[in-house]
Amino acid sequence: MSDDQEIKDVRDEELQRGKRQPVSISGMRRRAVLRRKFKEVLQGDDEVAFIDAIVNDLGQLPGSAEYANSLKIWREFRGRR
Repeated sequence: MSDDQEIKDVRDEELQRGKRQPVSISGMRRRAVLRRKFKEVLQGDDEVAFIDAIVNDLGQLPGSAEYANSLKIWREFRGRR
């Protein structure tokens, strides 16, 4: 790497230092709602509500590996097979 490129890289890095990413209030609210909803669903014993949450809120598609894994974990946590 040339000295000029190295200097440019260091300058670019220093310019970015201390800059915070913009905060998305709507994103924070959505995450809070999702956390609250999933806490309720996980504490409950309703498999249908859990499936509804992972499909509609997380976008996991029935038949996908992600969906199957989520359901497996929930069932094991609930003592089901």
